[in-house]
Amino acid sequence: MCHDPILKHWNQRAALADKAGSDDVIAKKIEIKAISNHITDGMVVAEFGCGNAKTAITLRSQHNIELFCFDFSPEMIRHSATLVEKAGMTDHIHLAVCDVRSEPEIRQNFDLVYTERMIINLPDWETQAKAIQYLLKTLKPGGRYLMCENSKDGLDALNSLRISVGLQSISPPWHNVYLVDHLVASLKWPEARLVNVEPFSATYYFLSRVVNASMAALEKTTPAYDAPVNQLALKLPPFGDCSQGKLWVFEKDHVGSPT
Repeated sequence: MCHDPILKHWNQRAALADKAGSDDVIAKKIEIKAISNHITDGMVVAEFGCGNAKTAITLRSQHNIELFCFDFSPEMIRHSATLVEKAGMTDHIHLAVCDVRSEPEIRQNFDLVYTERMIINLPDWETQAKAIQYLLKTLKPGGRYLMCENSKDGLDALNSLRISVGLQSISPPWHNVYLVDHLVASLKWPEARLVNVEPFSATYYFLSRVVNASMAALEKTTPAYDAPVNQLALKLPPFGDCSQGKLWVFEKDHVGSPT
């Protein structure tokens, strides 16, 4: 019997195909695009919190890379194996059950590591910061960690816009602790540094959670995730500061680099 409610939640979602990680399929596409922009052929890449490997399979279809995918949910890994085999990628996507909280020994040093809404499933900032440090240790010198996670500051900016048009504030899901921007920026390690923050989802959240939600409220309907106005974000660049999803880019120092 599983006594971890967050683990139980993800075990139960494992069979939901494209919606296993999120019901918001467009947001997922935008996340994958933001991560893909940093990947080049020949990289050895790791994903921690891979879910059902939807992102890994998409990235492998776009780039000639080797992926090592980890998740703390055995059910997610079980479904991942089926989907990876169906995609014909078993030689290039390697799966394992792994909980970053236990800091397992990973022998492979990676060119690039990414998480996609995994850190926010950890219970508090102390645990999150410890996990970030662990992930940085799995990188090769000069490697990068792409932290594709949700920002409390971005959500606050989004809620300010929603309130201005008469909509209610959005709260994070019960199992998430969104990241506070200044806490992430204050992280200091001798071997790595934060080099960029990309507010890649700002346009999408403005269109979907403000414009589409306002239109639906006027029409007394439920806003649809796949509404045409939401899909515009797949073609438009990000603008504004209401980026709930952000990509924090960390870089590990090369050997001999000054700290």
